[in-house]
Amino acid sequence: MKKDSEKMKKTKVKAYFWIAIPLVLVLLAFVLVTHRPKNYVPLRIADQNQISIYLSNYLMPTIYNNSQLDEPFEVIITEEGLNDIIARWRQPVKFNNITFSDPQAILTQKQIILMATAKTRFANLVLTIRITPAIDYFGQLNIHVDSVSLGAAGVTTLVKSAGNKAFADWLSFTGTEPNNIAAQACRSLLNDESFEPVFKIGDKSVRICKIKLETKKITALLLPLSDTPRPASKTKPE
Repeated sequence: MKKDSEKMKKTKVKAYFWIAIPLVLVLLAFVLVTHRPKNYVPLRIADQNQISIYLSNYLMPTIYNNSQLDEPFEVIITEEGLNDIIARWRQPVKFNNITFSDPQAILTQKQIILMATAKTRFANLVLTIRITPAIDYFGQLNIHVDSVSLGAAGVTTLVKSAGNKAFADWLSFTGTEPNNIAAQACRSLLNDESFEPVFKIGDKSVRICKIKLETKKITALLLPLSDTPRPASKTKPE
């Protein structure tokens, strides 16, 4: 009898143990995805219909005016100014059953960190995307995504997979040309594809020649182009 009682106790302990494991895992997953980063403090804009003064009075005039001079010039984008711009984007943005709002950008010496609130039926989660833009030897721009996380849980592969499907649907729905600068940037983010960083400003084409990441600011070296440039050679000189 005593042995049977001890055996039953051991069986119960094992049963409780195997029941506890998935519960602990679920609890851990919940804690990870609901984690709110301390540096997530999005800018609140009272009137989102008002255009950013930083964009209209500094950034666009600086790029436009200098592009007319046919000489290389620098543009500095501050963290404060960038957040003033993105905080005025039309919000919220809905993707499937998730609503995104309250974007924030943090600029460091190594990365651009983009954050936003992802609202689901079950909880409001903080989405964090860490990217590193770089110009390679051939003058191509790659906007490399280092990681994507929900709370403290990594979801890079999942988000890229969903993003590629959404991107394909967007191209089909809007009829956007594959060589459109926005489409090229999306492919770079989703698939690490490098592209020619040339965009139109008025009647001029401008190339991004260099990007320097610093704490709270980005410095970009831009070069006005007379004609649309031909793709750079993929062979390094001897």
